[in-house]
Amino acid sequence: MNNLYQYSTMGALVGGMFEGTFKLSDVLSTGNYGIGTMDGLNGELIVLDGTPYLIESTGKVRIVSPEETTPFASMMDFNPTKTLTFKGSLNKEQLDEEILKAMQGMNYFHAIKITGKFKLIKARSVKKQQQPYPKLVEAVKEQGYFDIQDTEGTLFGFYTPHFIMGIGVGGYHVHYLSDDETQGGHVFDYEIEDVKVELALQEDFILKMPDTNHYRENDLNDPEMLKDIEASE
Repeated sequence: MNNLYQYSTMGALVGGMFEGTFKLSDVLSTGNYGIGTMDGLNGELIVLDGTPYLIESTGKVRIVSPEETTPFASMMDFNPTKTLTFKGSLNKEQLDEEILKAMQGMNYFHAIKITGKFKLIKARSVKKQQQPYPKLVEAVKEQGYFDIQDTEGTLFGFYTPHFIMGIGVGGYHVHYLSDDETQGGHVFDYEIEDVKVELALQEDFILKMPDTNHYRENDLNDPEMLKDIEASE
């Protein structure tokens, strides 16, 4: 059984709740694969085979201490339910269409793991913010952008049904790490050469809410929230 554990919501992140409220050691206890960010919206987190890597806004990659904290993460024990292979050049839009066809319905969460050769990865990583925290749409104006060419690596993330928007990011949300562990980030475009795609249907979704005064006392019923999520992603 594949269970997806999510820590906090995109709505909270959009509202500027960037403080790390979940200890990474606790987050890692619920899965060996995942994505997220770190305290202060610091960079792009990707967890592969139980090892947490952070791609900072400078492009630097480091392994994260389990004592550090995160404001938002999605985790699971990755057990693929379907495997596909693709040879030859395909762009993100083309591969996304093939993945959608292979999914067990667009109304379910799916984890996506893509390994192999990538001709191009277009990625970014947000800069760590300082209190008082801005809204997410302002924070993402300070990002590092990376064109990662001719690498082998792993792209991992999740497909979230669009009706869950606000709790998660509707559609695809994926991060990348090169095999030499020197490059990566939040992926917004790519071109593959020769890859294996593994999908894992999520049968249960467990949401962990922040236990902080900031979360309890703020009104997240912002009518602009969905627009802000789309603008930030």
